[in-house]
Amino acid sequence: MKGRWASGTGKALVLLLFPLLLIASIIVERNARAIGASRRVGLALDWNELVGVAQAARLPPQEMAAALHREGAEFLVVREETLGRLSDTGRLQVFSGWQLWQTGRLLRPKSPLLSQVLADPAFRGSATYLLLDNGPLFTRLKTRLSLRFAGKVRSWSGDNTYVLAVDVPWTKLRSFGCGIDGREVQEARSLGYEPVLAWLDVGKTRAELDLDLKDVADLSPPLVLPGPLPPALRAYAGAQLKARGVLVGVPEFDLPPGTGEVVRAAGYRAVRVYERPVHTVYQEYLLAVRDRNVRLVIPHLLWQPRPDLAVPGNWVTPGANRALAESNVGHIRRVAGAVRAAGFELGRPEPFPPHEVSRPVLALLLALVVGTAAVGLGSASRRGRLLAVTAALAMAGAAFALPSFALTVLRKAVALAVAGVVPAVAVAVGLGPAEERRPLFSGLRALACAGALTLAGGVVVQALLGDTAFLLKLDAFSGIKLAYGLTLGLVYLWALSLRAGTPDWWRRPFLAPAELLGVAVLALAVWVLFNRSGNSSVIPIPAWELKARSFLEAYLFVRPRTKEFLLGHPALVLAGAGLGRGRWWRPYLLTLAAVGPASLMNTFTHLHTPFLISLARGLLGLVLGGLLGTLILAGAGNVPVGGKKRHA
Repeated sequence: MKGRWASGTGKALVLLLFPLLLIASIIVERNARAIGASRRVGLALDWNELVGVAQAARLPPQEMAAALHREGAEFLVVREETLGRLSDTGRLQVFSGWQLWQTGRLLRPKSPLLSQVLADPAFRGSATYLLLDNGPLFTRLKTRLSLRFAGKVRSWSGDNTYVLAVDVPWTKLRSFGCGIDGREVQEARSLGYEPVLAWLDVGKTRAELDLDLKDVADLSPPLVLPGPLPPALRAYAGAQLKARGVLVGVPEFDLPPGTGEVVRAAGYRAVRVYERPVHTVYQEYLLAVRDRNVRLVIPHLLWQPRPDLAVPGNWVTPGANRALAESNVGHIRRVAGAVRAAGFELGRPEPFPPHEVSRPVLALLLALVVGTAAVGLGSASRRGRLLAVTAALAMAGAAFALPSFALTVLRKAVALAVAGVVPAVAVAVGLGPAEERRPLFSGLRALACAGALTLAGGVVVQALLGDTAFLLKLDAFSGIKLAYGLTLGLVYLWALSLRAGTPDWWRRPFLAPAELLGVAVLALAVWVLFNRSGNSSVIPIPAWELKARSFLEAYLFVRPRTKEFLLGHPALVLAGAGLGRGRWWRPYLLTLAAVGPASLMNTFTHLHTPFLISLARGLLGLVLGGLLGTLILAGAGNVPVGGKKRHA
């Protein structure tokens, strides 16, 4: 290290790292301010669910809605109906032409309207016939079906019965959207709620979307969930919602295709929405708003009583199912309490102030990243400096020349390289020459050094992808598992080279027969790590870990990652203290030690998580991992260093 510093490489790295971290910190701080400016969270109920649960509780919807409104629910989600849902709930009946003809043979004398339908010269056995008894719904369906299937729709009405014939198979009609029922919106407002409109039909035409936008103009909702719009209408819908001052809802899970295009056209006036099947894990609501930037929560109601949640209420309607009603009151009270416990207040959601990193700043940031990497890999010679400057200028030029999409891909690629390489370098730098007389100090120094370098890399990754689109998770860091694999692979190869101690180490056999078991254990650990690094895993989380997570969430500000403070960081302390030096299993210990920095870096690749939350989680993991490593060393009493025993 002294030689490299004396040659000028160390000084050049410092000169590059200082402006790099300064610019990255400014971008990250701006993101933190943008997130901090949005401190209100809306609590919304599903309109159809509210009506259904009220009926199950033998209460008028007005009484149930008023009780839940007092607990903090202020919004009602009014969803667009589809023909499939209308059929499933019995609000219309669906027949093929042949089925209707068979029915007519039985009812012909009693149904003049059916006789008219069957006598129609255009009657087709393959057509779909819709029967209903709701006049406004009939009018809405007729208008929208005629727009989508011009010339293929016929209608009849009489005796409070309505029939629509559509020359399209039912399989193509099930997902057809019927628009928003304005009467439901007005009823929601009469109950003291603000409506949130949700579109569902993926096949809308421009004319149908214009009808939806007219409803938006007439009803003035604070927020719309646009659903899976056709590609040609996404930018148009976003621009129209922006012109009307309506926020766009971005579902946290199962993001509809094209949502990013809608939100981009809406000027990023959008909020993330949390909606999952009904559950009573209230910690999840807290984490959603605090750790994942959610600003609208839709908790689904309970359909079965929960005595442990019940909150006594004064119900006016006699004969009500008090247990079910009071369970839902307690359910919403706890959801609201979880939101407040996260440090937010209930109210109309506020979008993040939209921003994106400018091209000049990106050009400078990318140039500094590439220049730092080139200097670190090269030397301080004139040729090395020339290569570093050339690479930096080429990257800056690409930042100015590339179109937006290609530039985003480039930013992701550079962020992936930083996320994969920096933790490996951090481990190598941290595990410098150990002080044999002070193994505990050496171990903690290794952890602190590796942690600091990884945190710096995390700041750079967040700056590279520091736009509102990433905060809303409309776009995301790509290659989490690849970054893990790159870090662990680099550290493993570096550890093998240290053990061999010769320039041609890579030509020698890596594995002795006795090491096969170690390789198998390491491969299993890496496989588990990869499966647990995403939002889903084929490996179930054991009950003890779930309890441990709940305990840590309850007693700490944020929960540190278990693979950091229980595995990676203690292993790094032990490796830094000299454990296993000269032994065949030393490379495997170093590779396990790399799990901590790799996981720490992974924390910062979750760009929809506020930076301060990620920082707190990372620092807590480092502290707890250092304490556990210290306890292991102290418990052992003696630590093998260099083939001898040294007191810890």
